Amino acid sequence: MARAAARPTPPVAGAPPPSSRRGRPPKRDAVLDAAVAEFLAHGYEHATLAAIAARAGVSTATVFKHFHAKADIFGAVMARVFGNDAARHEVPRPTPGDPRAGLLAIGRDYAATLAPADTRALFRVMIAEVPRFPELGRELYEQGKRPYLNRLHAYLRSEAGAGTLRIPDVPLAARQFLGMINDVTFWPHMLVVDLAEADAEAVVAAAVDTFLRGYSTAR
Repeated sequence: MARAAARPTPPVAGAPPPSSRRGRPPKRDAVLDAAVAEFLAHGYEHATLAAIAARAGVSTATVFKHFHAKADIFGAVMARVFGNDAARHEVPRPTPGDPRAGLLAIGRDYAATLAPADTRALFRVMIAEVPRFPELGRELYEQGKRPYLNRLHAYLRSEAGAGTLRIPDVPLAARQFLGMINDVTFWPHMLVVDLAEADAEAVVAAAVDTFLRGYSTAR
């Protein structure tokens, strides 16, 4: 059955607010918004560049002006979700010296990053289709998770340099910290769609307490 004509797509979860889009081509944002809608409606395999262009209200040539392939679009969506584009917020980088305050800010940002329903739905799409399209996993890591982790590593090293934390293995410590948050607030929702939301603030506070018990020089 032929698809109904796609309508232009309003901004979706993970998209930067209009005030933060200044200086970035609006058509690129429209393409990303449309791609999210197409991925969620039809899955990655069946989302076509032509359908994305139609939903965005642009030509296919405009899509190719910004992206070489569908995988590039998915990578750009993941970059936007994780705040890796300059037009959106970045992971908070507090001045080192108060790791509790810094980690609370980072933990809240991370929980909020993974909270939108569309973000969770995109991860479900990726998990279902990555065996056939391994580029999805690569794009998620390279465009989304790796830059996010690099910023967190830099913050943790700055605290260690300030003498507030003692961390033998920064990459491991970063994953331990984020894991304490996403294992409660995010991953359970990959299996149970209507699961009640955890208290993200309490989860983040507990993760910070646990992290500091292991790595703070003041303990």
